[in-house]
Amino acid sequence: MLPSRAELDSSLVFIAFLALFAALLTLRAVAAPHRLTRPVAQEGIELIGSCVAALLATVLATTELLPVLPIFLFCMNAAAATRYLVHRLSMPGILSLTCIGAGFLVGTAWSIQFILEAGLPTGLEVSALIGFGLAVPFMLVTQIATFAREAVLTHERWRLPFAAPAAPVLEKPFKVSLQLPCYAEPPEVVMETMNRLAALDYADYEVLVCDNNTKDEALWRPLEAHCAALNRRLGVERFRFFHVAPLPGAKAGALNWLMDKMDPTADLIGVVDADYFAKCDFLSRLAPFFADPQIGYIQTPHDYRGYQANSYLTAAYWEYMPCNKADYPGISEYGGAFTIGTMCLIRTEALRKAGGWAEWCLTEDSEVSVRIRAAGYRGYYFGETFGRGLIPETFDDYKKQRFRWTAGPVQQLRRHWRLFLPTPLAPRLPGWTKLLEVTRCLAPLQMLAGLAMAIAGMVAMVVALATGSMEPIDIPSIVPLLMLIGGATWWLRTVHRYRLAGCTDMEDMIRGEIARASLTYVILVAGLAGLSKRPLAWRRTPKFADQAAEPSPFASTKPETVAGGICLLIGVALLMSGGLLGSGAALLAFIGFASLGVQFLCAPLMAAMAIRRSSPVRMPVRRPVPPRVAQAHQAAPVMSMQPLPRHAEPAMASQSVH
Repeated sequence: MLPSRAELDSSLVFIAFLALFAALLTLRAVAAPHRLTRPVAQEGIELIGSCVAALLATVLATTELLPVLPIFLFCMNAAAATRYLVHRLSMPGILSLTCIGAGFLVGTAWSIQFILEAGLPTGLEVSALIGFGLAVPFMLVTQIATFAREAVLTHERWRLPFAAPAAPVLEKPFKVSLQLPCYAEPPEVVMETMNRLAALDYADYEVLVCDNNTKDEALWRPLEAHCAALNRRLGVERFRFFHVAPLPGAKAGALNWLMDKMDPTADLIGVVDADYFAKCDFLSRLAPFFADPQIGYIQTPHDYRGYQANSYLTAAYWEYMPCNKADYPGISEYGGAFTIGTMCLIRTEALRKAGGWAEWCLTEDSEVSVRIRAAGYRGYYFGETFGRGLIPETFDDYKKQRFRWTAGPVQQLRRHWRLFLPTPLAPRLPGWTKLLEVTRCLAPLQMLAGLAMAIAGMVAMVVALATGSMEPIDIPSIVPLLMLIGGATWWLRTVHRYRLAGCTDMEDMIRGEIARASLTYVILVAGLAGLSKRPLAWRRTPKFADQAAEPSPFASTKPETVAGGICLLIGVALLMSGGLLGSGAALLAFIGFASLGVQFLCAPLMAAMAIRRSSPVRMPVRRPVPPRVAQAHQAAPVMSMQPLPRHAEPAMASQSVH
């Protein structure tokens, strides 16, 4: 028989305090990803000290000692046993894992008892129990996946490589085909990207520049001429230019088209976005990993330049970076590394075996890594930056980018769900790939389902109270305390993730959180859109600053503004109906709806920041001269579809296909 809800209150408070102290120990121990700064000899002090501190804090907060002793002994012994059995975790990581396990068990029992003791009508009680029962497996899987994502916070030993060493000398360097697809990009930006690729410290590589579907010749003719100029300067045919129109499939279509044009002897394919400035050791340090025939791809972080001078770009930058610097390395450690579209290397054989790039998916980059792993390969993600690109100029473009990044994984799950079934029913995938991929793809849908269930439960409770079918619910006295402790723990973890990403300024952290909250609405919408069987349009992010101007912060954020206003109105209405709901329930309902409304209203705030920005670092790109003038002064001759012979004049390496 389960103990009563009141008997579990103090146990839940103890676990909350233990999680808080574990977060403090983690902040002290982990100064940078994969680097612990405290002696291992202090583990015993950390274990006993944190458990005793949590016990004392719980006794002070609840004035109860005996009910807390069982969970105190359980957590301390579970942590000690984990230290003996699992050698990869640090002691703060072990304490965090212990809190996850104990919190799941005690929290589940507490929630069931709360539902049973709430005095709900029979139908509503059964519905609540069924809904909670359906949510429990998802909560457990999400907690496990989150622990893996946070490996840089909890691990002290590593099974897989997490950094690229200084470039080793290979007996036979791999031939690399770097592929740079572009569409209607500012020529100055793309040409500087090409200059960086020309300066790579690597001997055996080619660069294929594919401009697809650009109608304005003034945008692609300078690229054609620049390829020829670089070849003349290098004295070798390293750059080849292609202008292809029409070509379906967006970026994936261009990359598939280039697979037939690349050097057939190329061992590796590198993908570089048109605005990414690569470091000179990009190939020399990463290509040697492919000496292991099981390695199918290597991915490095998204990173950005030119953001420091204004608040909008700074907010977006620090929203991006914690995932790239703190989360993705943890996913890699558990075998779930995936490609993210630029600054990556892929084994040519693996890509061909997987069937090339998926033109139906908005995230063709991460989708192909699923099929490559299913073909028997694995990949690594390294947290070191090897190239920097440009952040979207406007909030609307920022939203479009996140729409692609959110809807694409949902499309992947809808198409490849059979690959994620248990091993007897599906191919074996490396590490925790199945768990991590499923939770990543389901994240927006899980958020949407939780929101829908909460709203449905609130509506049902209001109806039951209004019709006299139930009495107002008494909110347990420990709930405010749990919210306070949980909020402090969340803030410590959040600050730590920002620090691991390189952010030390509290204002920048707040800007990053505003940017993250501003995307809530588009993430929910994109999750639903990804379920559709209809093809979703691939909308690129423009790099022309003058094309990106928005007249008003509400021009691109009307849905978020309306939704935020509605949530605030509902929250205020619920707060004012304390006589019907009960003061505690009314306050909790207000906090829930108000916090959701504030998240939605962060969208027009971000849009306003984007409009107000004035950056001396990123001046608007000058529009090039008209096509005829550009052709007269810069254009190289357009050649036929036949590939150039290897002994051809380097300055003539271009093709135009219409």
